[in-house]
This record gives sequence, structure tokens and C-alpha cells, in this order.
Amino acid sequence: MPEFDDDARLSGAFAEFRGEVAPYVSPPGAAAAHRWVRRRRRMGAASIAVGAVLFVGGPAVGFAAAHDDERPRPPMPTELPTPPAPALTPTPPEPTEQPAPTESSTPPELPPVGGDVFYMDTWGRVYLNGRQYPGGDRANVTVSPDGKRLMWVEDNHLMTSDVDGANRRRVIDEVDEPLCGNPAWGGDSTRLLVIRYPSSGPELIILDRTGAADDLGEPRGCHYQWSADGERIAYLHGDISGVTVQDTFGGDKVVLDRDDVDGRFYVGLNAISADGSRVCVILAGPDTPGGDAGRALNCNTIMDVATKKVVDLPFDGRLSNAIFLADGGMLARVRSGNGSELVRLDVNDRIVARSVESKANANRSLLAYTP
Repeated sequence: MPEFDDDARLSGAFAEFRGEVAPYVSPPGAAAAHRWVRRRRRMGAASIAVGAVLFVGGPAVGFAAAHDDERPRPPMPTELPTPPAPALTPTPPEPTEQPAPTESSTPPELPPVGGDVFYMDTWGRVYLNGRQYPGGDRANVTVSPDGKRLMWVEDNHLMTSDVDGANRRRVIDEVDEPLCGNPAWGGDSTRLLVIRYPSSGPELIILDRTGAADDLGEPRGCHYQWSADGERIAYLHGDISGVTVQDTFGGDKVVLDRDDVDGRFYVGLNAISADGSRVCVILAGPDTPGGDAGRALNCNTIMDVATKKVVDLPFDGRLSNAIFLADGGMLARVRSGNGSELVRLDVNDRIVARSVESKANANRSLLAYTP
């Protein structure tokens, strides 16, 4: 109606109406977007996550509000969808304190056996560090504990020399060379334990460097061994039934016999420990026909004298010889499928050194050892 266009009252009514409804009507197009952005900036911090999702559809929502008269209004959702959690960058873990390094559980590599190892061949020649020396009678040649002198029996004479054969001399006469009567060195390398055979009958004596002798009476067995401390003597029974260990003058006897080892025979005695508490012997099965009185430079069993029990040793393989040392330890010769090796044990039977024997030495007799 044109007649009402200039009516001041009508214009004022429309202005009043626009003022009332303007806050509830969103402008279309770009104006709607700008208005949305201004409103979003006024949102509190607690609404940031939801606002971020809604902002993506902001212009479309504004456009739909401006054209309500052109399309039906879609039903309002009863519940807003839960926005997905924003992706998080993994936080590196806090560095943890590393444990202090500990000692490896792998046992350290053992050093080789040091000192001088003496060997002997089937002709009685002595070998040291790959060199061959004249030696003496295989049945009874021995090396002094200090590794400097040899002793053996030759033509009823007790003979001695330096290891290299120099300074050879005769010590005493009337020393026969029966197979079971090999002489033994004292631990100080100056005294000798010897069986003599004068016309009055055999006698066991201790001979010092001055030539003076202590008579210990008639010998009772074979292959006498003398402890390094000079206090104990061991000998093998002639009927291979056992071994006797006693003090130097025959007292405080301990007899190791077949009953202690399930009826096995004692067919060899090769060594006695420094304090006389152990012996190294050859044990053979109960059906063994017997042995001979010859010297055996080997042994397969360590016996504890006080308990009369076999000593367990801390290595694999087969014991084939042992040399007791003045410090209470021993040098053991061990055979296995991998060959032959020398194992040094301390006074507590702990392995402290080991060496593989050369093929040449493995085929010789182990005669003596000087640390």
C-alpha cells in the first residue's frame, strides 16, 4: 500500500520491531561468517575443544539460518556428538638411572701354568722347556723340589747331578736298585730318604748333606714318599692291599685299605701332600689280577688320609698324575677327549692356572714341577 509508505508512525513501528529481533537473526553469507568468528573469540577456554569442531561447519550453519524460508529446518540433534580426542605426540620417557656395571658372571680366563715342568721319556732322559738332558735311571730318577738337582741309583751307588748333567757325583754306596726302592727328596732339597742294603739287612735312612744318617728301621713297603714339611711318610703295601701314612719315625699310623674303596686295589703310590693329609694313588678294580713293584709315575685318585675318602676335584676329565706343592696346592695332569692339560690348584682346591700340554710332552711322563 503506497499510501502508507511515508507514514511516520508505520516507519517507527518497523524500526522498533527490527531493534527487537535483530539479536536473534544471523546475517547471510560472509556477514554470518564474520559474526560467528567474533562470537567464537568471546567463548571461554572451557569450550575450546567443542568450538574447534563446530567452527568447521560455521559458514554453512550461517547460510542455512539466512535461508530458513527456502528449505525446511532439519531436526535438531538431541545430543551433540562427542568430538574425537586430539592426536597427541608421544612424550619420551623420563631417563632412568642405569645400574652400575657389575662383575661379569663369566669366570675370568685363567693364566697358563708358570714355573718349570719336568718330563721324562722312556730312556730316563729329562726334558725342561723343550730341552733334553741326560737324566738317569727311569726306575728311580727324581728332581729336587727347588728344581736344581737330579738323584738316581746307578750300579748300587746313589748318584746326583745338576739338571743339565753337570757336577755329577756319587753320594753313598750299598744302595741297590730294586724296583720298589726309589729314593725321595726332602722338602728343603738337602735331605734324602733312601733304602740301603748293607750286609746286615735293608734299612730306611734319612741322609743329610753332611753325610750323617738317621736310621728309621727296616723298610715295610715300596715307593716311599716324604711330605714337604718332613713330618710324614707314606708307603705302598707290597701286596697292593693298601697304603700306610705315618710320622717320620713310625708313629701315628693311618692305614688306607681296600675296605675304604669298595674292595679296589692300591696298585701304585705316587705322591704325598706337603702336610701328609693326602696321597695320590692308583686304584684298580676288585678283579684286578695284580700289579708289579715297578715305579708308577702316574695316579688316578686323591685320598684324604684322615677321612679315608676319595677327594672330589673341581675339573672334568680323568686325573692321570698329581704333584703336591709346598704351599698346599697341587699340579694335576688331566686327560680328556681334547688331549692332556696341566691344572694348578691352590690350597683350597681352586683352579688358578691351566695349560694344554704339547703333543710331545703329553707322550712323556710328568716327572716334577717347580713353581
